Amino acid sequence: MKMYRLNHRSNLLRKAALIALFCLVLTIAAETFSQSGQGSISWPADFDFTSSIKEEGYSLQGFSQSYVSNIVDSPVEDTYGLGLANLTLGLVNRDAYYIVMARSLFAANYEMSKDPKEKQLSKLSRRYAENILSGEYGQAQPTQDKVQPINIARYEPGKRDFQKIIIGKSAIRVNKNSIIKVQADRVTRDWLMAHNIKCSPWAFSAEHIATWHEGQKIRELVDMTGAKVAIVTGTLVKRFGWNWFAPDAEGVFRFEIAEDKVLFFPTTILIDSRTAIINDTHGINAIAWDSLDADLVLGCADSPAKMEAAYYLAERGVNVYAPTDRFIGMLIGTRTKGTVIGSAPIKKTPDGAVIGDQPIAFDVNEPIVVSDTNGRYPLQYYDTPYRYFRDLEKYIGKSMNIIPVQVLEYGKAGVVVDEARKAGARLIGIRVKSSDEHDAVSSWLKEDARNRVVLFHTVVYPDGYKLFYEFPQQTSFGDIHPEFE
Repeated sequence: MKMYRLNHRSNLLRKAALIALFCLVLTIAAETFSQSGQGSISWPADFDFTSSIKEEGYSLQGFSQSYVSNIVDSPVEDTYGLGLANLTLGLVNRDAYYIVMARSLFAANYEMSKDPKEKQLSKLSRRYAENILSGEYGQAQPTQDKVQPINIARYEPGKRDFQKIIIGKSAIRVNKNSIIKVQADRVTRDWLMAHNIKCSPWAFSAEHIATWHEGQKIRELVDMTGAKVAIVTGTLVKRFGWNWFAPDAEGVFRFEIAEDKVLFFPTTILIDSRTAIINDTHGINAIAWDSLDADLVLGCADSPAKMEAAYYLAERGVNVYAPTDRFIGMLIGTRTKGTVIGSAPIKKTPDGAVIGDQPIAFDVNEPIVVSDTNGRYPLQYYDTPYRYFRDLEKYIGKSMNIIPVQVLEYGKAGVVVDEARKAGARLIGIRVKSSDEHDAVSSWLKEDARNRVVLFHTVVYPDGYKLFYEFPQQTSFGDIHPEFE
């Protein structure tokens, strides 16, 4: 009890000191802003800090109000996180006052930090804030770096004369000794949702992680296993031509990064005209470089580059869990030391948890009704089932009876179930996001125990995720290691 009191008192003193420091930093920043007369900012060409906000249906005013409320009402976390929050507000609103605040906070964090990497990041962040205020950005120097793509090796099926395909046997086991590495976005922070915005990207706390998408999957794994979690952040990316790339563990640039994860993220730190550092890392392609020491890597995998990064890690013995698995089919037929699993359930085991291990079987000739779409974001994910089964068909070298159904409205994939009834099919491939979609699939599965569903891009949505547990004998996932009989 005495030790607890000492620790508690120490924590209170530390928090009080931090609060006092913040007040001093903000006072100095405000005075600096007033004396300098700075009232405009200039960000680098191609950067756009409002498109992502508008794409999600938020107004800029509502977004800013949410940010300010979070800064005012939430407990103080740390100087670097608060610096990122001010940087975001300043860029979104084109308000120099917040940029001056961010600069002061980054400078304070540089002085406070004992970690060399954190000090360097704070120094670069402070310089970036200064560049925003001055409008002067450094030009990239000539480089010998070049992009070296990943070559994915695939192998033919060991069996040619088969009638039955079994998927869903793949499994990743996690226990208390496992080390999990994960992205920062949607886990420790979510700048777009104004979640934990005053927290540094690397500061993992089980009680503060996001309750959606990758954050929720990490939460499940930690609750079931007590595994150790480390956040990969501070990813150095470079632009080659018009595209951005992240490196592998040896510093070779291999993995393309979608431009919105660089140019649209206000927490990105620009170093020069073709070099940046990503704080809010998003995707396996952004964290592979610092993940070879992990037992499991968890991150978004809804692009070819993210799947290439998953393959890179698996080749080197690291397991990968990709809950958002739009391009999982591109790895069918690979053989790696580690296991890559897409949108599969997490289940409690006596010694921890297992991801996957939920098989179903189907005849190679039976009709398979799958969702598809020609729509753009956010409809695009409904094409995942069609992509997978087309990749499976190509892998086995046999024509399959795949019946694609266009999903025209977000959250309304029940048309796939309607078509399955019309066609008399007993197997569907679908992405389930909404309660309407859940109810449609659930009703169909209850009609006949022979009805089966392969779920894609689903485990990050509670309504779809529960289907795995409600119908464990009738549901599976897009396994890249099919077996044949």
